[in-house]
Amino acid sequence: MCAGALLALAACKSAGGVPGNASTTVLSFADLDCSDCGETMAKSLIQTDGVYKTSFDKRRAELTVVAEPNVDALALAEKQKPADEKWRLVRGAGKGRYLPWHTPPTGADVKQVAMDGEDVPDLSVHLSPGKVTVVDFSAKWCEPCRELDKHVLGLLEKRSDLAYRKLDVGDWDTPLGARYLKGVKALPHVLVFDKAGKQVAAISGLDLAGLDAALAKASPEAGQ
Repeated sequence: MCAGALLALAACKSAGGVPGNASTTVLSFADLDCSDCGETMAKSLIQTDGVYKTSFDKRRAELTVVAEPNVDALALAEKQKPADEKWRLVRGAGKGRYLPWHTPPTGADVKQVAMDGEDVPDLSVHLSPGKVTVVDFSAKWCEPCRELDKHVLGLLEKRSDLAYRKLDVGDWDTPLGARYLKGVKALPHVLVFDKAGKQVAAISGLDLAGLDAALAKASPEAGQ
């Protein structure tokens, strides 16, 4: 699950500090599907001789490596990349990106309400009258969020009485996260509203069975 304080991972060797001639390299992850991959890479590289400091910015999908001038950070990272991973490493900042979300079924009632943690003061205006609405607080770096997204889109293929509202929180400390994620320890965080706009469930973390149960509670007639 995407849990805990969602901060950029930083690792540093304390002995001797960082010399003045150290070089800094930024590596961008292309087509990444989870932040754990970047965090694992940062933890792995810091164990390498000649590497003084590493940090992973999950929102930008960028790995920063501070090392001796003769260290090729990209070559080191490529060697430690698991063979079964499909993401790529590119030298330079500003090139990181995550895989796009799944494409919704044609005609499905799906709307992206927030893109990168911008505030949404009132959720009620985004609910779909007469439908059960799933409000999904997620993040592009959150792998469990992608599993939830796939599940909900599958339900939308079968049910016309469902609406799906997606809100990318960006991180816990964004305006959106500060408003709705207080006390929430894991993403995705899902709210389910019945057809009258009444909230019937709040689910934190990936719990597909819990979501299905909440949808059945919100619309009992759908299961008959």
